[in-house]
Formats: sequence, C-alpha cells, structure tokens
Amino acid sequence: MKKRIFTQMVLLTSISVFLVSIILCAAFYNRLASQVRAELQLRTEAFADMDAARAMGILSAIEPTDMRVTLISADGVVQFDNTAHPEVWGSHLGREEIEEALSFGEGESRRFSDTLDAETYYCAVRMMDGMVLRTAKMVNSIWSVFMDVLPITVVTVLLFVIAAYLISGQLARQVVKPIGRVDFSGEPRVPYDELIPFAKTITEHRRQIAQNSEKLRERNDTIDAIMDNMGEGVVMLDRRGTILSLNKSAAYIFNRTDSLEGRNALELLRDLDFHKHIERALEGRREEMVFHRGAKEYRALISPVAEVGVVVLFLDITERADAERMRKEFSANVSHELKTPLTSIYGNAEMLRAGVVKADDAPVFYDKIMNEAARLITLIEDIIMLSELDEGMARERFEAVDLAAVAAECVGALERKLAAHQVTAEVSGAGNMRAVRSLMHEMLYNLLDNAIKYNKPGGLVAVAITQTDAEIRIAVSDDGIGIAGADQQRVFERFYRADKSRSKKSGGTGLGLAICKHVAMMHGGRIAVESRVGKGTMFTVTFAANEAAE
Repeated sequence: MKKRIFTQMVLLTSISVFLVSIILCAAFYNRLASQVRAELQLRTEAFADMDAARAMGILSAIEPTDMRVTLISADGVVQFDNTAHPEVWGSHLGREEIEEALSFGEGESRRFSDTLDAETYYCAVRMMDGMVLRTAKMVNSIWSVFMDVLPITVVTVLLFVIAAYLISGQLARQVVKPIGRVDFSGEPRVPYDELIPFAKTITEHRRQIAQNSEKLRERNDTIDAIMDNMGEGVVMLDRRGTILSLNKSAAYIFNRTDSLEGRNALELLRDLDFHKHIERALEGRREEMVFHRGAKEYRALISPVAEVGVVVLFLDITERADAERMRKEFSANVSHELKTPLTSIYGNAEMLRAGVVKADDAPVFYDKIMNEAARLITLIEDIIMLSELDEGMARERFEAVDLAAVAAECVGALERKLAAHQVTAEVSGAGNMRAVRSLMHEMLYNLLDNAIKYNKPGGLVAVAITQTDAEIRIAVSDDGIGIAGADQQRVFERFYRADKSRSKKSGGTGLGLAICKHVAMMHGGRIAVESRVGKGTMFTVTFAANEAAE
C-alpha cells in the first residue's frame, strides 16, 4: 500500500507539472499573439487619414525594423516595402487582408509558414487616396515557444519529481503507519473515517474465519478421535498409492511405530495381490481380499474415493473365522456322535429282527439298544442346552441359589457312580448368589461327574466353596489321572476328549465342560483348570461379588 501511494503521488506530481507547463506555454503564446495584433492595429490605424505621399515621407524617415511595412496600390501592385524591392513581391490582390481593406477600409489575417516554423500577423488599412498600407510581424509557433522553454520545464519537472519522491515517501509512511497499528481482534479503531467500512468488513471476516476454523478443528478432532478409537484399521491412500494417513488400529495390525505417511502402500503390506487390488480400486472398482498376520485373519475392504484416492478398511475376522471353523467341526462332530449310537441301535435291532439272536442272549441286545438310546438322548439334551446357552437365558429366571445345597444334591445324585468307582466326595464351605439354579446344578453335576470318571479307586472328590467381599469361588478337585498340559487349553471345546478311550467307555458326550464354560460365562464368571498327570485335577469357577445374593 505504501509503495502504491508513493508511486501514484510521484506520477501525479510529474503529470501535473508537465500539464501546467503546457498550459502556461499556450497562455503565454496567446498573450504574445494578442499583443502583436494590437500593436499592428495601432500602428496601421495611424496611417488611415494620410495619403500615399505623406505616408512614404514618414516611413522613409522612421524606417521601422521591428515589423514589415508595405504600401500597395488599388490594383495590387507593391509601391513600397521596407524589407525588399517592390518588384520582387508581384501583385498582392487576392490577399485576404488587402481584399478586406479595399472593400471595408480595414483588414487583417494571419498565415503559418512551415519553412520558417513561424506565424505572421497582417493588418491593412485603406488610406485617403485609395492606397493600402499593410503592416506585418512574425511570431514563432507555439511549438517553438514550448521547445524554447522545454529545458526549463524539464529541470522544473525533475526538481518536482525529486521533491515528490522525498515528500511522498514520508507522507506514505505517515499515512500507512496508523493503519498498520490497527487491532482487528476486537472492535477496530481506525485512524481514518474512510476506513471504517473496510475495518468492519475485515473484522466480520476474521470472526467468520475464527468460527469456521474452530468448527473445522472440532470436526478434525472428532474424526481423529473416531479413527483412533476404531477397532478396525483405516488407511487413506492418494491417487498414486501413497499413504496419506492411518489410524492407531492399522498401525497396531501391521506392528508399525514409525510414521508411514508419504510412503508407498507396499511398505504397509508387502503383498502383490494387495498391490493389484489397490491398482484396480484406483481405477474405480471396489475390491476386497483376505490375508493373515500371524495368528490373526483380516479382510481388507478397498474402496475408491473420488478426487482423493483409496480408503482401505481392515477388519479382524479371526473370531468369525474361528467360529466358522468351530461350527463346521461341531457339525461334523455332532454327525459323528449321533451316527455311532444310531448305528449300534440299528445293528442290534436288525439282528433281533432277523432272529439270529438266541432267546437267552436277547436281553443283552436289548440292554445295548437301551444304553445307546440313553446315550443318544443325553447327547441331544446337551446339544439343546448348548444352543440355549448360546442364545442366552432370560434374566427373570435368576434367583437366590445356595451353592453348597446344590453341590450336595449333585453328590447325592451321583452316589451310585461314586460307589461303582470306589470314590468318596465331600462338600465344604458355603456361598449364595443370584443365578439360574438348574444351570448351576448342571455345571456342578458335570464337574463332579468328570472328577468321578477320571479318578482312581479310593480317590477323593472335593467341592470347596468360598465367598468374600470380592468374589465367589467354587473349586472341584480330584486326585485322579490328571490332564496333560497340551490338552488343558482345549478341554472346554465341544466334543474334545483328553482321554478319548476312557470317555467313550464312561458314556461321555464331550460337551460337559463346554456347558460348564457357557454357564460360568452367562453368570459373568470364568472357569479355569489346573492339573498334573497322575496327581489330579482342579476346576475353579469364579464369580464377581456383585453376583452374590442379597
């Protein structure tokens, strides 16, 4: 702004001085021309009352040198001229000033000479005897006058430009300096009234920019918070496949602590298939792929974003894949477990129907059919219970449950099995909690049943119940054959048997511990196992104190 003010002031001053010089030259020239004309008229009119003889006498005596004097007869012949011999000029009829003087008594004119670059003024008067006396004076042209004063004009312009340069610089600083000190953060106070609308506009724009910046910052913070707290990994790529941004989950998935922004996507996942999917997405196609990172399985959803590039969403599908695998295994196991007793029942029934069984042996075959049917019913009941547990139980079925009483009932129900395996059982401690009584009975029954089946003759099964302000703990232990370390993490899987041969003989379905785990989880608890081969096993079920009955 200061430079602009300075430049304009210097330019204005220079143009003004130049124009003033031209105007003054024109004014001086017009003034000079007027004086020359008036002088010629005055001198010429002095001869109007004379005749040619008297005029010649005066002209011969005076011999004026500052102007040209010509005496012309009525027929246009020059009789006298003080600048040259009369014969040189020839006839003057047809000259404007001569014609006017002969016709009206007076005449005047002016003519410009390109050769002399000057203008000549003529003034003529008709004398008493009919002769015409003409005076003339030459004046330089206005351009000549201007060129004469041009050096002075140039010097004057330069002086004014220098003065304007110095003054305008100082003036521009004085004009701009108060403007530079204006504070637009609040209600602006401007030094010039002309700047009030401008200041108000700036203040309003500053306010709008501040509001928009705050909204944009809040929006960015919200987006960053959402992105950083997403469990799914999100990566943004530009149209060249360069990483623009990635959230914390994506960095965790690929175990990267360094910044990947500005790097190629291949540095994130070195996979040619991934790179091909990215290229197709950049062409406008939605892509997806599945890949593994360690024990995890992920699905990458690659979507094009107009005018930006590509966004990649990484979904952890490990649990879903595991659930699908378990579902398939469960279906296969159920089919296998159902097929075995059904095949036995069908075979025994077919033998009885064919009459190949002796009458004395028939009861044995009937017993086998009944045992396999009972096993089949138990298996189906366990499957139904697991399905119900997977879907969840109604909260209204929860009630106050005495855990020691339920454990005692289970021991009573298993008295015949205890006697058959020569095992004793005891219940100690007490605890009360809100739970589904039938499910707690099922859980304790399965734990005691396993402790009896896998115990040694003369062994002990102990149920210890403890309740504190923090938790409720149920421990079912035995001193039986134990569980190998490799099997301890899998005993809660459906249809998994650590000792498959013995489990089959005891009529187990392989679902008991899976049911126990689901019952514990449904009540907000957890189940764990500790075991040493040949020393015994202890299953511990722990519930939070907030599950305690009031």
